[in-house]
Amino acid sequence: MHPDLIVIYTDRLDACHGFYTSLGLTFTKEQHGTGPEHYATELNGSVFELYPASARRPATGSLRLGLTLPAGPHTPPVGRYTHTDPDGRTVVLTITQETHSMTTAQDARKAIHHTFGDTAHSDIRTLPAGNLAITITKNGHAATIDGHDGTGWGWTIDPAEGDGFTGHENISPTLDEALTSVRAALL
Repeated sequence: MHPDLIVIYTDRLDACHGFYTSLGLTFTKEQHGTGPEHYATELNGSVFELYPASARRPATGSLRLGLTLPAGPHTPPVGRYTHTDPDGRTVVLTITQETHSMTTAQDARKAIHHTFGDTAHSDIRTLPAGNLAITITKNGHAATIDGHDGTGWGWTIDPAEGDGFTGHENISPTLDEALTSVRAALL
């Protein structure tokens, strides 16, 4: 069994919507019949809604809420964060790394888009040994990443001229972890 519906009633609907959106949630504005306009999103099969408080449904009081989201272009880096929403509720946000098996340039493109969205430019080359050589540019900076799932992923931010894809100081076991680290470094 898992919860399939969480509803928070608030006197600060717009502030709470902004807060939860800033954590990486994407809401749809809804209204059922003549009921109040509210915000809803789906979290791994559970519905999470923000409703305006009323005399019939007063503001939800003290609550500790735990949310787990996969890393993406609108979330903080992988990790665990404790926040307080506009109504004083504790929100523990866990950002997890969604892993992908990296065997092709096409798979790498999908993982880069998942991590960066449309905010970065990437160039991907497949080397003769089957490893991938990736360059990501964003905000006037460049990151080089190379490797394969079997060997690990080395990455460098703004490598010196002529460094190419060798001598990385940073190593990650998966491309997803390397991309998350690069994203955090390029922000």
